[in-house]
Amino acid sequence: MGSRTYAGTYVFIFVIGLMFHDSLTLCGSELIEVNRVAARVNDRIVTWGEIDKAMDRLNFPENEKKKRASEFLDGKIDRLLSIVAFSEKGMAIPDSFIEQEYNRRLIQEFNGDRKLFRDVLKSKGQSQLEYREEIKEEIIYGHMLATRKRMKEEISTKKVEAFYQKNPSMFRTSEKVRIREIEFTQIADEPVSVLLQQAKKTLSLLSSGDSFEKIATQHGQSLYRQNGGDWGILVSANEIRSEELRKQAFALESGKISDPFVVKKLARLPNGEIGFSGKSAVYIIKVDQKIPAGRRSLGDVRNEIERILANEIEKKSQRHWLAKLKKDAYLEINLPN
Repeated sequence: MGSRTYAGTYVFIFVIGLMFHDSLTLCGSELIEVNRVAARVNDRIVTWGEIDKAMDRLNFPENEKKKRASEFLDGKIDRLLSIVAFSEKGMAIPDSFIEQEYNRRLIQEFNGDRKLFRDVLKSKGQSQLEYREEIKEEIIYGHMLATRKRMKEEISTKKVEAFYQKNPSMFRTSEKVRIREIEFTQIADEPVSVLLQQAKKTLSLLSSGDSFEKIATQHGQSLYRQNGGDWGILVSANEIRSEELRKQAFALESGKISDPFVVKKLARLPNGEIGFSGKSAVYIIKVDQKIPAGRRSLGDVRNEIERILANEIEKKSQRHWLAKLKKDAYLEINLPN
C-alpha cells in the first residue's frame, strides 16, 4: 500500500478500499473490490459511506461519483482541518447560533413545515443531528476562509490596467440597435398579400412627410403602438428571436426605414419550446439608434475587474492556508496497490 505522512496535529487517513453501491471501483485497468475507507482528523472519523451520501444528496450518478469521490474527500478534510484550526484558536460556535441557522433554513427552504423537512432528510439518509453537524461545519469553514480575505486596497491600479489589457475579449460589446415598428397581423386569417397591401399604403404616408412615430401610433397592431412603435431599449442580435426581424434591423443604417417584409410569428409550443405559431405578420421598421460593436472602457469595468482580482487573491490565500494546515498536520494515507 502507498502512503504519505506529515507531522503536527494528529490527522490520520486510512484507505482499505472504496465503498459505493456496487462495491466496485477502477484502479488503473483493474476492478478492485473495496471494503471501506476511513479518515480520521483527531478524533473525527469519516467513512466513504459519508462521502457517498453527500454525493447522493446532489443526485450524482454512479460514474460521476467515482470521478469526484477524491475531490469530495479532499473537501471534507479541508473542512475538518479548518475546524481543528478554529478550536486551536479557542473559538466556539454557540449552540443557539446553530439552532438559529437551522430554523432559518427550515423556514426559508421548507416554509416551516417540520414534517416535510424530516421526510426530506429521511429520504437522504440524514438525521437531524447530522444535519446540525453539517451546518456547524459550514459555519466554521466559512468563518475560517473569511479570515483569509484580502482587502480591496491591495489591488493596485497597475494590476487592474494589466488585467484589462490582457483580457480584451471579456469586455467586448455587441452591436446594438433601437428600433420602431409598425406591425400588421392576421386578425381574421387574412392572406399575407392583404397585409402587404396595407403596409405599402402605410409606407406611402411616410413618404409624404409624416413622422414614423405618428404613423406607428395610428396604424397597425403593434404592442408598442402607444409608444409610437418604439421598443424602448437597445438590443443585440441574439436578443431578437425572429430571424427576419433580426436581419432587417441590423442591415439598416441609423435613421433608415425598411420596406414591408414578412415575419413568421413565434409562440411557445406545447412542448415548452419557442417555434412558428402558424401565423405571419408584416412589419415596417425604423432604426432609431445604432451602436457599433466595441469594447467597454476601463472606467466602466474597473469595479468589475477589482472584484475578479480580489476573488483570485482570496482563493490563492485560502489554498495557501489550507496547504499549510495539511503540512503542519500528521497525515498518513494508505492506498490499495
